[in-house]
Amino acid sequence: MKQTYLFITIFFTSITAVLAQHNQNGFAHPLQVEPVAVYSKIRGNIGYWDKNFNSVKEINKNVSVEGEYKFSDSFSVISSLGRTEYSQTDTAKEVTWDRYNVGLKYGKVFESGSSQFLIGGGLRVYDKKRNSLFREYENPEYYLIRPNFGLGYKSGIFQIMTEFRFQTETNRHGRESKLEEFKRYYQVGIAPSFGISDSVRIFTELEYREPFDKTADKNLRYFNFYPGISMNTESFGTFSFSFSFGVLPKADNAIDRGIRFSYFYFFDTN
Repeated sequence: MKQTYLFITIFFTSITAVLAQHNQNGFAHPLQVEPVAVYSKIRGNIGYWDKNFNSVKEINKNVSVEGEYKFSDSFSVISSLGRTEYSQTDTAKEVTWDRYNVGLKYGKVFESGSSQFLIGGGLRVYDKKRNSLFREYENPEYYLIRPNFGLGYKSGIFQIMTEFRFQTETNRHGRESKLEEFKRYYQVGIAPSFGISDSVRIFTELEYREPFDKTADKNLRYFNFYPGISMNTESFGTFSFSFSFGVLPKADNAIDRGIRFSYFYFFDTN
């Protein structure tokens, strides 16, 4: 596995270009934080994270494809499909399809001289997770509802985008019974980035998640730092990779470390 990730890293970093991607005049897409800007894109991801605490090691590997279509200047629809392999010490590996989902996004960009301001938000709804076992992170028998809101600012080579998110489990009735307890959390992400050339951008993202029930759902909490880089090509899309490092003590952070490789292809729908 280490040799595979090393090969992919070398492959991505060897790709160079001198021209920017189609949406060079808009906001660059964050690598980990969910963007509130709207795009027309196809995105492929290969991700890995692990956690090792109290002699129990968790390993999560994921491959996913996400599509987004901007049907007006300010609105887009989004959906994704993925496959996850999860393992834990002394347990069998679990391989499942990710939840089917669909979302609607709004993002409006305002010009102010040489700067741009962004305001956006949306709602994403997730189906049950089929053929999956119950884990402390989530109940596969519940649906997920995830509204979010965010702001952005861009000036010269600097850009920052933020996301504020709330997620809750739910059932078909939309309310808990006396025997049910939905897991809920709040999350905030900040994605500063710097364009060091027309085709290369450096990201220094941060993301913090806080469970609504701080005792029962404490394993949902994390505070992660995501350094990363994206490289645009003239005709072959955008390649990127980013790392994940836990900021909180191991006992309080859901993830120790991780890595994500992504490929983006942006479509010009104007």
